[in-house]
Parts: sequence; C-alpha cells; structure tokens
Amino acid sequence: MKRILPITLALLPTLALAENSAEAELGATITSGNTESTSILAKFNGKHIRGDWTNSYKLEALYSEDDNERSAEKYFAEAKTDYPATGRHYFFALVNGEIDKFSGYDYVVNGVAGYGNRLIDTEVRKLSFEIGPGYAYKKVDTDITPDGEDENDLILHVKGEYLWQFSDNAEFKQVLGSDIAFDGATISFSETAVVANLVDSLAMKVSYNVKHNSDPVGDTKSTDTILAATLLYKF
Repeated sequence: MKRILPITLALLPTLALAENSAEAELGATITSGNTESTSILAKFNGKHIRGDWTNSYKLEALYSEDDNERSAEKYFAEAKTDYPATGRHYFFALVNGEIDKFSGYDYVVNGVAGYGNRLIDTEVRKLSFEIGPGYAYKKVDTDITPDGEDENDLILHVKGEYLWQFSDNAEFKQVLGSDIAFDGATISFSETAVVANLVDSLAMKVSYNVKHNSDPVGDTKSTDTILAATLLYKF
C-alpha cells in the first residue's frame, strides 16, 4: 500500500451530550493532469463516561486511486468498554472489525477481554498498557488466494499507549500493540503522532501509522504504512 499525505477538507459536527468527548479528521488530496490521483482519509474517535464505565468508539476509512485504479481501500470500526473509569487498575472488553481490500483478507474480526493499568495519569503525561486473551477470525480473500483457508486464531492482545502534553499547545502520542496469534498470522500496529493546537478546538496533526502481518496472504506485502498531515477537530 502506498503512503498518502491528506489535507483536511471538512470537519464532522459536534456531539450534543456534555459527557461525550470526541475528535474527528477528514481529509483528501486530488491531482489531475499528467497524473490522476485521489486519496481520502477519515477518522472519528469518541468517548462516553457513564458512572464507572468508559465506552469508546473508533471509525476509520481510507481510499486511494492512481490513474483511475484503486490503490488502497480500508475500513475499520471498534467498540471498547473499560471498568472502572478512574483509578490505576481496570478491566476492558473490545470488539473490532476491519475490511482491507489489499490485505489478502475479505475481513478480520477480533474480540478481546483483559486487564489494563494506568501507570501514569496526570494532566501532562499518561501511560497505560493492556493485556488479555481473545479470538480472531480472518476471512481469506479467495480472489487473491483461491486455495486459501480462513483463519480461526486464539490471540494474546497487548497494547501500550503514551501521551505527553509537552507544551500548552502541543502533545505527542505513541501507541504500540500486537494481536499475537498462537497458530496463525500475528498483526502488529503502531501510531506515532504530534498534535499542535491552531485555534480553539482546531489542531494540526502529523501521524505515521504502521501495520505488520507476520504471515501475509499470497503475494501481499507484510507491512503497510500511512503518513498523514491533517487538521483535527476536538469536541
């Protein structure tokens, strides 16, 4: 999958409930002339705290064309709950699904439950990790691998997240994680990002995402990367 550098065109509307917080990105690049290309990137992250429960949601979409040929198409959704919402120790459960037309799979679905620890939780720095067992189902794309078999894997989900508010107007974020399969492909992921506030709730975000498959399907590559510079709206 090629790298893209999207520039935001529009922003999503705010949520009505005060208990909710969210951030949204939506961007695109379009070129014409000797080269015809289109790239669209959209993300939405939402969080809702109700009593001792924290519910969070993610939606992501990526689409790219080069000379009228699709070069990237990916959709991701996740729902997660943490209990309790405050304190150092907590338990979590999540379910997510991904459709990536260039991964060798029709879709991948994961379900995980486990333990989390907020090692650092201050206004300036936050550091947490999660670990827990889960199940992954990977539906092989038979157009790419006609004789491929679907994968049903027990996995160990591990994830670490670090957030550093290094100035009044800027923050650094690093996420590292892996869904370690006991008998199948292990999928690891990373996000490195810097966010700088521009005005009010509007910020500039530069991010670099990496996804690695330890046992790619067919002739697909093991590693995908996305480099993005976008506008981000927090509400």
